[in-house]
Amino acid sequence: MGLELREQVDGYRVEGEVGRFCFALYEAVDAAGIVVCRGATAFPRRQPREWHQTEGFREEALWLGASKRSYRDLTAHLNRSRRQVPGGTPVTTLQANAQQEGAQVLDLLERHSQTVLTRHGFDAPGCPSEAAVAAVAAGTARRLEAAVVEPHLTAVCQEMEARGLTSTQIAAAQARAAKAVYEDPTQCVTVAVDEVEVKKQKAHRHRRTPSTPAAITPLETAAPAVTRAGESSPAAVTRTARHRPKVANTVARLEQGSKHFTLSGSRLEQVLRFVLAFLRTNDLLGGRVHLFTEGYKSLQHTILACFAWPPRVWLLLDWYHWVKQFKEDLSLACRGRTIRNQHLHLLVRYLWYGLVTEAQQYLATIPANDLKDTAPMERLQQYLDRNEGAIPCYALRRRLGLRNGSSPVESANNEITARRQKHNGMSWSKAGSQALTALSVLVCNRCQAIWVREHTLPLRFVNKAA
Repeated sequence: MGLELREQVDGYRVEGEVGRFCFALYEAVDAAGIVVCRGATAFPRRQPREWHQTEGFREEALWLGASKRSYRDLTAHLNRSRRQVPGGTPVTTLQANAQQEGAQVLDLLERHSQTVLTRHGFDAPGCPSEAAVAAVAAGTARRLEAAVVEPHLTAVCQEMEARGLTSTQIAAAQARAAKAVYEDPTQCVTVAVDEVEVKKQKAHRHRRTPSTPAAITPLETAAPAVTRAGESSPAAVTRTARHRPKVANTVARLEQGSKHFTLSGSRLEQVLRFVLAFLRTNDLLGGRVHLFTEGYKSLQHTILACFAWPPRVWLLLDWYHWVKQFKEDLSLACRGRTIRNQHLHLLVRYLWYGLVTEAQQYLATIPANDLKDTAPMERLQQYLDRNEGAIPCYALRRRLGLRNGSSPVESANNEITARRQKHNGMSWSKAGSQALTALSVLVCNRCQAIWVREHTLPLRFVNKAA
């Protein structure tokens, strides 16, 4: 045809699992000097300085590698195994690629959740239409039969009697527990949401030089100590408490029987929208959904704003967190550890059996001589008032084999964020931390292969035994 092949100036650069390669590209030119065909059109488009990443490299380096190892160690391992220590993948390139990939995951989740909710009759803020509410209201909640619950309730009452509780208290706990609904663990979906923080990276790092003393930052400003006479002494200096900025990641763990799924995002409202889209995609809002909460007012308001309309959603107060809350506030209120432990022991016993009213009455009758500050006691009273409907009979739920806390999301936080990002000396930018958490979440959900091949994320449960 009279065509001439002419080599292009820039080759095609490929970042693969077997190494970094640059291929020559050619273009076909006719007799008139017109380019008929370019070799670059046969390959995926890339930016001028961009390397095309193969599926194997993305899965091995960005997903399975970056989610578990530091960028420096991972880069050294990749270049050494590919026999490209000089001229291999730079650390900054691998870090930028991982951050870009994680940001794409979060962006896809945001767009996909919005599409799912819009398709099922939700507006932009996430409020359902009447048709969406009616569709969910038509569902059913499978629960444990009374014949299964009653023997365990009888055993709980016998346990309360053995521990010295009065007959009136036993009757109150029995009446309260009998009215509650106890879910079938194989059918109910449990959702636990938690926030994990890592150290925030400084915008500018000040390097010290041998000839100049270290500059004192605003967080390290020295304050003159105050002497007994009330005068400040320039010789005696105290340092104010440091406050290191943090980067927060919100993680949600959904479980149903032996299946689980994990989601992450930059803030609570975003993650709750992801959870709502997941439940609606899998047609789970018609059944029973249990949301574990720590009891803070802002957290509860945000959850209720998103899940107040489904008829079979129940907020449960996480056992570990409320015990921790009582320990901290009683330590601030009581005069000494012995007095604190004495009151804490009785309060924990009341709330373990769901006796919220008795716990409130006990708080109100603690002698003033045992207290050094009444403000924490008022906080605990408000805490119980606010969470009364979210405190079940934990003893009965434990005997029935039902969940009492949010330990799965704590384990997920350790697996996908803390283990990778909380080593000594590590600090992160907001975008870098959240993107790396998103990469780890997909590995936890075993979705990285589908993401690499199809650039999509299936919102479906993962079997724990798989």
